[in-house]
Amino acid sequence: MAERRQPRSRTTTRATVLEGLLRGKRTFRQEIAADAHLTEASVSRILSELQGAGIVSEERPSSAHGTSRATVVTLSKDIWVVGIELANDRLSVGLGDLDGRLDYVERKPARPGLGQDQFERLFTESLADLARWAAERGRTVRQAAVALPGLTPLPAGGEINPILPWDMPRLRGFLARALGDVPLALTNSVIARAAFHRYRAEADYPPVGDHLFLFVGHGVAGVLVNEGPPLETFRPFELGHMVMRTGGAPCRCGHRGCLEAYTSLGAVSEVVDMTANEILRRGDQFLDTAALGPAQRDELRARLRLLGLGLGNALNLVRLPAVVICGWPSLMPPADRAEIAAGMAESLLGAPGPASPALHFIPPAIGNDPRPALAYAAHAFVRSGGHERDIPLPVPEAA
Repeated sequence: MAERRQPRSRTTTRATVLEGLLRGKRTFRQEIAADAHLTEASVSRILSELQGAGIVSEERPSSAHGTSRATVVTLSKDIWVVGIELANDRLSVGLGDLDGRLDYVERKPARPGLGQDQFERLFTESLADLARWAAERGRTVRQAAVALPGLTPLPAGGEINPILPWDMPRLRGFLARALGDVPLALTNSVIARAAFHRYRAEADYPPVGDHLFLFVGHGVAGVLVNEGPPLETFRPFELGHMVMRTGGAPCRCGHRGCLEAYTSLGAVSEVVDMTANEILRRGDQFLDTAALGPAQRDELRARLRLLGLGLGNALNLVRLPAVVICGWPSLMPPADRAEIAAGMAESLLGAPGPASPALHFIPPAIGNDPRPALAYAAHAFVRSGGHERDIPLPVPEAA
């Protein structure tokens, strides 16, 4: 695992401590000090601040013999965050705690190619429903996150979105007005997905150090995951819109022949003769390879090989020791998944051999939105060092 940098500012020291708790759920003070490269005196001071703000708590569990052991530090279960996600042709809104427990969820249909005006109306309606529910129960929040497909930051600042070609400054202004004083993190859907699997599905997530997280779902995209400093954990890495075949199949980005056009769930649904809604309904059980005909199985292998070809090209630009693949390829038998490595061997410089990264496969958790956005909201909260104000959700005016 990459070594964490020595934290310097109050925000980074708090963020380092909190991110460790978000990943480990509960730990001892000595472990926090070792993980964050802080003295135990510094950890005591930070934990005192965080306890005063109601962000962490300590308990002294009893052993099997009834004797008390050292105190265990955990994140508070009384801090609420909001996750809002546009995915699977619907807008999903959820409110939950830092541990990922959802207390509220609502999903409204959102057609493909949703316009900005339509999104704003749908968002306003959904947020108003949540705000009324939260007000009736006295719930306040400390962080919100909105996850959108295609959101791409620009090197000079700002962002673009070829999947949702909206006015981005207008979008940020709308979200800021709608959420009022609630801190907002706007992110790409695949980064939210990476946060979910890293923080919520850790039992399936391999301890691989710095790596590429590759999501193969409704879209195809990558995230560079840095296991070191918590302020720079996730960075988007474009891969799905790499053109593999000039003049090939049309892609939702407007180009033709993109990797996504052949390997996304939408593309695979045509191969297995199943609608996108049926895949969403069945979730991770949608792909029964035993029921597929020989031609279907061969075509899926060909798609996996193409995925490996694109992956190898991408890794020629950024060398990483491991790739964690999340999506329908994880549901295929190991013998079929080997086509990904075969495709990489055709494009990755120095492969096969020591240059080839280790490939790990984890379940995709199809249709679990808005849990990824909720996980990213928890990440954004700890990344900030922990916002200390509990803020009521405003009821927005009708768009």
